[in-house]
Amino acid sequence: MPEVIEIAVPIEEIEARRERVQKAKRFETPDRVPVIPAIAHRFLIPKVGVRFRDYYNDPETMLRTQILCQKWLLENVRTDAYSITGAWVGAWTDFQNTFEAGSLGCQIHFPDDDIPWVGEGWVKTDEDLRRLEAIDYVHSGINARQIAFREAMIAVADKYPVRFQGGPIFYPGANPSLTNTSDGPFGVTGDVMGQVEAFTAVYERPDFLHEVLRIVTDKMIAWLDYCAEVMDWPAPRSFAWTDDLAVSLSAEAFREFALPYNQRLRFHFDGWASLHMCGKSDHLLEIFRDDLQINEFQGFGYQVNLDRVAEVMGGRVVLVGNVNPMLIRDGTPEQVREATRHVIEKLAHYRGLIIQDGSNIPPDAPLENINAMMEAAELYGRYE
Repeated sequence: MPEVIEIAVPIEEIEARRERVQKAKRFETPDRVPVIPAIAHRFLIPKVGVRFRDYYNDPETMLRTQILCQKWLLENVRTDAYSITGAWVGAWTDFQNTFEAGSLGCQIHFPDDDIPWVGEGWVKTDEDLRRLEAIDYVHSGINARQIAFREAMIAVADKYPVRFQGGPIFYPGANPSLTNTSDGPFGVTGDVMGQVEAFTAVYERPDFLHEVLRIVTDKMIAWLDYCAEVMDWPAPRSFAWTDDLAVSLSAEAFREFALPYNQRLRFHFDGWASLHMCGKSDHLLEIFRDDLQINEFQGFGYQVNLDRVAEVMGGRVVLVGNVNPMLIRDGTPEQVREATRHVIEKLAHYRGLIIQDGSNIPPDAPLENINAMMEAAELYGRYE
């Protein structure tokens, strides 16, 4: 049998974290406010000595690296994360924010020392629209690569057994996730058209923009249905997504150009709906709450006014955020503790609060600053 990858966290601690987080999501009263820093592979991959070039070129390297990254995270970061399976926290086909555009005809660039990024948009004409609609989105581009990587991970899963202290052995590669979130209809439309072109089209080519949005949303739903079938999603089906680019729209423009397509995605599923939105989204909060009927506002931007989000969503939507990631990178532990205390004082009494950055820990953030969020939760976020 291959050597077991031991994660030095007791299984009892893992279960205590699970209970704490689940109580928060049910608006019950945990012992304290949970803390789950959003630490992605741009931060983690260098920690285990792997090059991005190698990570994205070989599925076994991707699987092994993800496990070792999560081992590092769970052993070094003070967090209430309780699992290493699923998107962002374990075995999954990780092509970051490129898989949708990269399956819709955009070139994806893979640097040697960073995560991939999307090249220029190409949908400019009616002929391009027809080419876009003809794409076999599920079986082309990055999605075809995802499918191949998943099959390869499953084939080597037995080589990578994992165990928490005192817990059973499990195999993160046995059922790796295809990426089954979304960067949102408006965001991906910005990729395939070009972001400047998409915003310009709001005023100059609204009918063309709507047609791109329709096609993109159709493709997204086809992929998500494929994921549900292949991964045998349990019912009810939950869904997490973002549409970060659309935060720059006015509320009126959002209702016209982003909301209908986001509603198609959101209400295609009947389970837990988790929306992430970077930036200052104060003007859209009622839309998220009422028109999209989200259950969770995940990693919402540090620019969001806490009094405003409390008024609109407190006690009704699980709030996950929103400590300034630039402060976590450049500030002191004391400053991070005070910023976290501010979030707790504004939102904790509504229950349903999970402390997180708002959003995404920068790769060069000091560990002591990241862990200062948990220190603040222990000092100021206890309910008993």
